[in-house]
Amino acid sequence: MTSSLAALDVLLVRHAEPVPFGTPEVPDDDRPLTDAGREAARELAVELDGWELTAIYSSPYARSVETVAILAERRGMRVQLLDDLRERRHDVGQHDDWRETLERAWTDLDYALPGGESGRQAQRRAVGILDLLRVRHPDGGRLVLGSHGNLISLILHALEPAVGFDFHMAMPTPALYRLTHDGLRWRIMGGHGFAPVD
Repeated sequence: MTSSLAALDVLLVRHAEPVPFGTPEVPDDDRPLTDAGREAARELAVELDGWELTAIYSSPYARSVETVAILAERRGMRVQLLDDLRERRHDVGQHDDWRETLERAWTDLDYALPGGESGRQAQRRAVGILDLLRVRHPDGGRLVLGSHGNLISLILHALEPAVGFDFHMAMPTPALYRLTHDGLRWRIMGGHGFAPVD
Protein backbone atom coordinates (compact mmCIF):
# COMPACT_ATOMS: atom_id res chain seq x y z
CA MET A 1 0.00 0.00 0.00
CA THR A 2 1.41 3.39 -0.95
CA SER A 3 0.40 6.93 -0.10
CA SER A 4 0.48 10.19 -2.01
CA LEU A 5 1.48 12.00 1.19
CA ALA A 6 5.14 12.94 1.59
CA ALA A 7 6.93 12.08 4.84
CA LEU A 8 6.25 14.53 7.67
CA ASP A 9 8.44 14.92 10.75
CA VAL A 10 7.08 16.34 13.98
CA LEU A 11 9.31 17.54 16.79
CA LEU A 12 7.28 17.52 19.99
CA VAL A 13 8.81 20.02 22.41
CA ARG A 14 7.88 20.03 26.06
CA HIS A 15 8.23 23.56 27.40
CA ALA A 16 11.26 24.59 29.44
CA GLU A 17 11.09 25.21 33.19
CA PRO A 18 8.28 27.61 34.18
CA VAL A 19 7.73 29.43 37.45
CA PRO A 20 6.09 27.02 39.93
CA PHE A 21 2.42 26.16 39.91
CA GLY A 22 0.68 28.29 42.53
CA THR A 23 2.95 31.31 42.09
CA PRO A 24 0.92 34.22 43.54
CA GLU A 25 -1.08 36.20 40.99
CA VAL A 26 0.09 34.02 38.08
CA PRO A 27 -2.67 31.79 36.61
CA ASP A 28 -1.41 28.39 35.48
CA ASP A 29 -1.94 29.16 31.78
CA ASP A 30 0.15 32.33 32.11
CA ARG A 31 3.18 30.91 33.95
CA PRO A 32 6.31 32.25 32.20
CA LEU A 33 9.67 30.52 32.03
CA THR A 34 12.23 30.98 34.75
CA ASP A 35 15.63 32.44 33.84
CA ALA A 36 16.98 28.88 33.74
CA GLY A 37 14.05 27.88 31.54
CA ARG A 38 14.75 30.68 29.06
CA GLU A 39 18.40 29.66 28.91
CA ALA A 40 17.44 26.00 28.31
CA ALA A 41 15.04 27.11 25.54
CA ARG A 42 17.87 29.08 23.92
CA GLU A 43 20.12 26.02 24.10
CA LEU A 44 17.41 23.88 22.50
CA ALA A 45 17.01 26.41 19.68
CA VAL A 46 20.76 26.22 19.03
CA GLU A 47 20.67 22.39 19.08
CA LEU A 48 18.06 22.49 16.31
CA ASP A 49 20.13 24.77 14.06
CA GLY A 50 20.90 21.95 11.63
CA TRP A 51 17.24 21.03 11.13
CA GLU A 52 15.10 22.52 8.36
CA LEU A 53 11.71 23.57 9.72
CA THR A 54 8.45 24.07 7.84
CA ALA A 55 6.30 25.54 10.62
CA ILE A 56 6.21 26.11 14.37
CA TYR A 57 3.03 25.52 16.38
CA SER A 58 2.36 25.90 20.08
CA SER A 59 -0.12 25.50 22.87
CA PRO A 60 -1.49 28.91 23.81
CA TYR A 61 -0.05 28.61 27.35
CA ALA A 62 2.72 31.13 28.04
CA ARG A 63 5.39 28.58 29.02
CA SER A 64 4.99 26.70 25.75
CA VAL A 65 4.80 29.80 23.56
CA GLU A 66 7.88 31.30 25.22
CA THR A 67 9.87 28.08 24.72
CA VAL A 68 9.27 27.84 20.97
CA ALA A 69 9.21 31.63 20.37
CA ILE A 70 12.95 31.67 21.04
CA LEU A 71 13.39 29.11 18.24
CA ALA A 72 10.98 31.00 15.95
CA GLU A 73 12.80 34.29 16.47
CA ARG A 74 16.13 32.63 15.71
CA ARG A 75 14.66 31.33 12.42
CA GLY A 76 12.64 34.40 11.44
CA MET A 77 9.46 32.30 11.68
CA ARG A 78 6.17 32.87 13.46
CA VAL A 79 4.54 30.72 16.12
CA GLN A 80 1.06 29.52 15.19
CA LEU A 81 -1.16 28.81 18.20
CA LEU A 82 -3.26 25.64 18.34
CA ASP A 83 -5.58 25.46 21.32
CA ASP A 84 -5.68 21.66 21.23
CA LEU A 85 -1.96 21.53 22.11
CA ARG A 86 -2.88 22.87 25.58
CA GLU A 87 -2.13 20.81 28.67
CA ARG A 88 -4.60 18.27 29.92
CA ARG A 89 -6.91 19.69 32.58
CA HIS A 90 -7.11 17.36 35.56
CA ASP A 91 -9.61 19.49 37.45
CA VAL A 92 -10.40 23.09 38.21
CA GLY A 93 -8.32 23.33 41.42
CA GLN A 94 -5.12 22.19 43.07
CA HIS A 95 -5.08 19.15 45.38
CA ASP A 96 -2.52 17.98 47.93
CA ASP A 97 -2.79 14.47 46.51
CA TRP A 98 -2.12 15.53 42.88
CA ARG A 99 0.54 12.82 42.40
CA GLU A 100 -1.86 10.03 43.40
CA THR A 101 -4.57 11.57 41.23
CA LEU A 102 -2.21 11.73 38.25
CA GLU A 103 -1.04 8.15 38.78
CA ARG A 104 -4.65 6.95 38.89
CA ALA A 105 -5.35 8.89 35.69
CA TRP A 106 -2.52 6.96 34.00
CA THR A 107 -3.76 3.63 35.36
CA ASP A 108 -7.30 4.33 34.14
CA LEU A 109 -7.37 6.54 31.04
CA ASP A 110 -11.12 7.08 31.50
CA TYR A 111 -10.70 8.50 35.01
CA ALA A 112 -11.30 12.23 35.48
CA LEU A 113 -12.09 14.42 38.44
CA PRO A 114 -15.19 16.62 38.18
CA GLY A 115 -14.39 19.47 35.81
CA GLY A 116 -11.33 17.62 34.50
CA GLU A 117 -10.41 15.87 31.29
CA SER A 118 -9.74 12.13 31.17
CA GLY A 119 -6.53 10.83 29.66
CA ARG A 120 -8.48 9.27 26.82
CA GLN A 121 -10.22 12.57 26.00
CA ALA A 122 -6.91 14.46 26.02
CA GLN A 123 -5.21 11.74 23.98
CA ARG A 124 -7.93 11.85 21.31
CA ARG A 125 -7.62 15.64 21.15
CA ALA A 126 -3.83 15.44 20.80
CA VAL A 127 -3.79 12.68 18.18
CA GLY A 128 -6.49 14.61 16.33
CA ILE A 129 -4.11 17.59 16.10
CA LEU A 130 -1.39 15.34 14.65
CA ASP A 131 -3.83 14.09 12.03
CA LEU A 132 -5.02 17.64 11.27
CA LEU A 133 -1.43 18.75 10.71
CA ARG A 134 -0.80 15.70 8.54
CA VAL A 135 -3.62 16.89 6.26
CA ARG A 136 -2.48 20.52 6.46
CA HIS A 137 1.04 19.55 5.32
CA PRO A 138 0.52 16.93 2.53
CA ASP A 139 3.87 17.82 0.96
CA GLY A 140 5.70 16.86 4.15
CA GLY A 141 8.36 18.83 5.93
CA ARG A 142 9.25 19.19 9.59
CA LEU A 143 7.02 20.80 12.21
CA VAL A 144 7.77 21.90 15.75
CA LEU A 145 4.90 21.47 18.20
CA GLY A 146 5.31 23.18 21.56
CA SER A 147 3.20 21.54 24.24
CA HIS A 148 3.18 20.04 27.73
CA GLY A 149 4.45 16.96 29.52
CA ASN A 150 1.19 15.19 30.16
CA LEU A 151 -0.20 15.76 26.68
CA ILE A 152 3.05 14.76 24.98
CA SER A 153 3.20 11.62 27.14
CA LEU A 154 -0.34 10.76 26.06
CA ILE A 155 0.61 11.21 22.38
CA LEU A 156 3.60 8.91 22.88
CA HIS A 157 1.40 6.41 24.77
CA ALA A 158 -0.96 6.25 21.78
CA LEU A 159 2.00 5.11 19.66
CA GLU A 160 3.87 3.13 22.33
CA PRO A 161 1.61 1.75 25.09
CA ALA A 162 4.58 1.16 27.42
CA VAL A 163 4.74 4.94 27.99
CA GLY A 164 3.04 5.63 31.30
CA PHE A 165 3.13 7.46 34.60
CA ASP A 166 6.81 6.84 35.38
CA PHE A 167 7.86 7.99 31.91
CA HIS A 168 5.76 11.12 32.27
CA MET A 169 7.15 11.94 35.72
CA ALA A 170 10.74 11.49 34.49
CA MET A 171 10.31 13.76 31.45
CA PRO A 172 12.71 16.72 31.67
CA THR A 173 11.97 20.36 30.86
CA PRO A 174 12.52 20.99 28.05
CA ALA A 175 12.22 17.64 26.28
CA LEU A 176 12.21 16.76 22.59
CA TYR A 177 10.57 13.81 20.80
CA ARG A 178 10.66 13.12 17.08
CA LEU A 179 7.71 11.52 15.32
CA THR A 180 7.38 10.78 11.63
CA HIS A 181 4.42 10.04 9.41
CA ASP A 182 5.52 8.04 6.39
CA GLY A 183 2.27 8.69 4.52
CA LEU A 184 0.51 5.80 6.21
CA ARG A 185 1.08 5.99 9.97
CA TRP A 186 2.83 7.79 12.82
CA ARG A 187 5.97 6.35 14.42
CA ILE A 188 8.23 7.48 17.27
CA MET A 189 11.72 8.05 15.90
CA GLY A 190 13.48 9.04 19.13
CA GLY A 191 13.64 11.44 22.03
CA HIS A 192 14.27 11.50 25.76
CA GLY A 193 13.81 7.92 26.96
CA PHE A 194 13.70 6.41 23.45
CA ALA A 195 16.50 4.89 21.42
CA PRO A 196 16.84 6.70 18.07
CA VAL A 197 15.44 4.94 15.00
CA ASP A 198 17.23 5.25 11.65
